Amino acid sequence: MASFWAVPRPVVGQDRQDEIIQKLIARVEALEREVAPLKQTAAAQSPAQPAPSEPASAVAVPKQETAVATEPPQPEPEPSEASKYTFHGYADAGFQRNEDGASDKKFVLGEIDLFATARISPKLTALVEAVLETNNQALVADVPVNVERLLLQYRANDYLNLDIGSYRTAIGFYNTTLRASWLQTSLTRPMLFTFEDEGGFLPLHNVGLSANGKVPSGDLGLHYVVEVGSSRNYAQPGRTGLDWEQNAAVNVALYARPRVIPGLQMGFSSYHDKFSPAPGSNLSRSVWTAHAVYQAHRFEFLNEAVLARFREPGLGYGNVPGFYSQLGYRVGSNWTPYTRYDYVNVYGRGSVGEYAPQYVPWRTVFSGGLRYDVTESVALKFEIGRETSRLQQAWMRAALQVAFTF
Repeated sequence: MASFWAVPRPVVGQDRQDEIIQKLIARVEALEREVAPLKQTAAAQSPAQPAPSEPASAVAVPKQETAVATEPPQPEPEPSEASKYTFHGYADAGFQRNEDGASDKKFVLGEIDLFATARISPKLTALVEAVLETNNQALVADVPVNVERLLLQYRANDYLNLDIGSYRTAIGFYNTTLRASWLQTSLTRPMLFTFEDEGGFLPLHNVGLSANGKVPSGDLGLHYVVEVGSSRNYAQPGRTGLDWEQNAAVNVALYARPRVIPGLQMGFSSYHDKFSPAPGSNLSRSVWTAHAVYQAHRFEFLNEAVLARFREPGLGYGNVPGFYSQLGYRVGSNWTPYTRYDYVNVYGRGSVGEYAPQYVPWRTVFSGGLRYDVTESVALKFEIGRETSRLQQAWMRAALQVAFTF
């Protein structure tokens, strides 16, 4: 990315990185096809030219041999549409103080995110993203592996793209754009976008079919996403018993990237599925999101709001409003100070409203920090925050982290 971004160059979303990679591969193949005829011409002309140090008669050969020597070589086959592979890895390690108000001090190893693509044909790509969850490691030899994404992608044109498999839902901006710690400016994710298996209440992963592309809209730059699948059924860490029977999910998202304001993106989404926070419970869940993001001229200004609703006829409902706002500014070429405010609340009626706070992380968080890019592949981060929870008194936390890509 250009140096005017408020975050380091690699902060571009993974989906956008995938698109750039595909375009670069196509360009390389086009250049190879253009160079091939030039090589053939040079090979055909070179035998007919005598060496400068020898007289012309020295290159005379019998007529039959001359015919063979001057025959144009067979044209080389054009580059085949062989698979093109890409691989990236992201990892981090750090030190935490008073995480979750537990007065602990410890070194921690974060997730190891492995991302790879294979180009099967000009319009088909296989994508896999697997995460080694070392931060959830219970035993020395036991490291959980989470298949974050596993997709077969069909790219028909700018207006129709199809993905089938396991994908990150298009709920807001952060979930689809900033996955690994190295890709994000901050040390921690916004509280709203805590992953399901770590206690998050939003459906951030689905398995199914996703269609996306541009909407003809001129300078407005509209894009759409339509997803149909099955949601993961997590509610809280360590829960036992799962109900997979009625978790069909549908999501529709629309966002704009107006050309008149480069770096601006605004959009919304509407998501609906079934959710089982406990065995035998089967709630209807709806999630509405809206976001406004600006990343240009050294600024990063991220804003997202969410309203989640859980309900079951005769048992009441629970509403979860929340938002976060993050502001960062890149100083020079390496330093990015930032600050963020997170807010999530929960209220409702009936047994659903009474039980909802148990699987929704109600908190208010003020945090701020500094990111220093050592190289284009290594970043150091420091963050301090003050958190408030309904379950305990407010506490201060601090953390250091080194994040890197390879």
